Order: sequence, then structure tokens, then C-alpha cells
Amino acid sequence: MNWGFLVGFILGFFIVSALQAQPLQRKASLGIVPAPVEKGIAIEEVTGGTAKALGLKPKDVIVSINGKPIAQFSDLQAAMEGQKAGNAVEIGILRDGKSKMLKGKFQPKALETSPISDVIYDDAPYKQGRLRVIINKPFGKERYPAMLFIPGYTCTSIDNLPDYHPYKRVIDEYVKAGFVTLRIEKSGLGDSENTPACESCDLQDEIENFHVGLRKLKSLPYVDTSKIIIVGHSMGGIVAPAVAAKDPVAGVVVYGTTAKSWFEYQIEMYRVQNLLAGMDPLEYEASIVSQYDLNYRFFVEKASLEDLAKDTAKARILREQWMYDGQGKIYSRNANYWRQIQDVPHLRHWKDLSAKVLVQYGASDFQAFSLADHEQIVRTVNHYKPGTATLKTYAETDHYFAKSGSMQQAFDLFSQGEYQKLFDLYNTAVGLDAVSWSLDVIR
Repeated sequence: MNWGFLVGFILGFFIVSALQAQPLQRKASLGIVPAPVEKGIAIEEVTGGTAKALGLKPKDVIVSINGKPIAQFSDLQAAMEGQKAGNAVEIGILRDGKSKMLKGKFQPKALETSPISDVIYDDAPYKQGRLRVIINKPFGKERYPAMLFIPGYTCTSIDNLPDYHPYKRVIDEYVKAGFVTLRIEKSGLGDSENTPACESCDLQDEIENFHVGLRKLKSLPYVDTSKIIIVGHSMGGIVAPAVAAKDPVAGVVVYGTTAKSWFEYQIEMYRVQNLLAGMDPLEYEASIVSQYDLNYRFFVEKASLEDLAKDTAKARILREQWMYDGQGKIYSRNANYWRQIQDVPHLRHWKDLSAKVLVQYGASDFQAFSLADHEQIVRTVNHYKPGTATLKTYAETDHYFAKSGSMQQAFDLFSQGEYQKLFDLYNTAVGLDAVSWSLDVIR
């Protein structure tokens, strides 16, 4: 026997195990409210973190971080990418027209706190690394029902959500009702380590990502595994049934989602949104014709973005309306992500569920606009398991749970960037109804 190899293997195993047992290092926080200027990023406000520790001030202009020039927001984001608390940092600034270099260490992003629960920062293995997990646990020592939250498609961290955020409001309602809640970061986000960048992941990766979250939730000693609810918003309404179809839960709640193919959805979306934008009638119809051809080529015929972009007219639509970056991404996610949404058998996932289902629909939702799609989900579930799915609709309520008026009023607020107003218009009935339904399911 090769004892040297055996000793090396055992030693390596214990080293890897010890590394995996270490808590995830906290992501660095710059701690500013930034504003672009001609050369660099001006500081409108110092909110804490690294900026406060290094003595940055409002009106300072950041021109470099660790030797990397900072000319715009994307440079700032790139310089902060992957930075962890404790890493060395040098920030070059202009203060009153004079150059200055500030040195120190990156400070950690603040931990989330709650007056109604313990907030537990944990992690779970995913691919070759670990994902950050954030748990809200009611005060006490009993076993609790639990809720896994699955957000929409964007690559945005769910750590330290402000109290006014609609996701946080829904989570808090579940905690108040006695549920443990679990959020898991998407790959590459927040404190997660050695996991692929979120933008590079496809839909199957994301389904696996949230299945990891469900398995983590089921492993917690203070969770009653027979009483787990999954709540999915927007694209989370596609991921949730895919997860629950392979790993049973008591109930699934979705809000603002779709049931049709993504090709059909996008054509209908452009019809709805271009009308709300007040487009000239002939221009409106011409735009739909051009979108139909582009969508059919991409989603049905599987033409590559690169090939489609060789056509000047299609390239303009891709860049202006599909957010094509010229490097295989549209709407900030890779092409495979959207193609898989087209091909995944959504309704079959709903058929395969053993869970009870609540489908919530906002009548002013101009993004998940189809009442018929929400009705189709309920009809599908009840066809195979009669009486297990329920539809609940909300008048004057948009995609972000805001009671913002008509679909036109909701579209106008969003188009004008009135996001805080939308947050303030949160329709409390959405979260309360989901919680009430969930309590009935687990009784």
C-alpha cells in the first residue's frame, strides 16, 4: 500500500473539510451613495462601511480603487467584485481639487437584524463552492413550519433587505405567523464563495440552486419538515413548481408568473407594454411584426444571438429592447437561461406536484399580465388533483405587490423610476392572504 498517498489523501480530506466548516467571510461594503461625475464617482452620502472607516466625505470624488481607475458605475462595480471584509484597500480620491490616497481594510457589509426573529447567517454547498443562506427564526425552541422564498430573475442579492422592500414585507408576515423563513443567494451573489457568476447560470442551474435551499431548510432541527411552503415571485413562479415537483412540500404560493411558452409570452408582453407606452398605431403593429420574427428565430429555431445580430435591424432591437450586450447575454442573463424557460415543461411541473397551490394575480401587473395564464395553472393542478389549487386576484395591484392603480398608472410609475413610491404602495393583502392560506394548509 502507498502509505504516503493514503496519508496525503486523509490530510487533504481533513483540510478540505475544515475549510468547508469555516463560516463564509462577509462581503465588503463600500458604504456610499454614489453619483457619476465627469471623471470618477462622487460621494453624495457616506452611509458607513469602508468609506466611514477610511474617512471619506461627501463631495469626495473616487478616481481609483486598488490601482484600478474609476470613471463610471461599471468600474466601481468591477473594483468591488469579490472583495471581502479584511482585504487591503487603497482608494484614490479628489478632495477640493487635490489628489489624496486613503489606505486601510475593507469593512464588512452590515448584518441583517430583526425585532421579531433571530437572524441566522448560514451557508449551503453548491457546485464547487457555498451559497449564503439567511434564516429568520421565531424566538423560541420548538419546531416550526417554514417558508422558502424564491425571488424573480434578476441577479440581485437578497441580503439585508430594507423593511420597505416587498420581499421583506412578505417574509416578515410569515415570521409573525410563526414560520421559519429561508432565503438563499443565487450563485455568485452576496457572501457566496467559489460559485459561478449568477449571469452565467442557466435556468437548470437556478432550479438546482433553490433545491439546495429547500434541502437546507429541511435539514434544520427546528423545522417541521411536513409543514414547508415555497413562495415564488415572478420567475420564482417557474422555479418553485420545478423544485417542489422533485422534492415534496406542503404548499406552493406563486405571484405574477406565466404558464405559456416564452416565445408567446414575449410577443404578448410587447403588445401590452407598447400600448401602455402610447406607441403610434402603425409603428406599434410594425414593432410586433419585427419582434415576432426575432423571437421565433431565437426561441423556436434556436438561432444564436451572434447570428441574429448580423442583421442590422435585428441588432438594433436586440440592443435597444433585449439589452443584448454583444457577449451572449440578454436581459442581463445568458441565452441558455431564456431558451430553457421556453423549453421547460412548466405545466407538467404543476401536474407533478403533491402540494396544495395558491396562485396570486395582480390585475395591474404589466409584466406578468395574463390572467389566463394564472387561471391555466389553477386549472391544470385541479384537473389532476381536484380541489388543491386556488386563484386569488388583487385589483389595482402590480408586479411588485404595489396597489398602484390601473395598469396604465402602474406602468407610468415604473417607467418614471418612482420605485420608492411603488414600495410605499405595498398591498398588505398579498402577504397576509398568502400567510393565511399557508396556515390553513399546515393545520
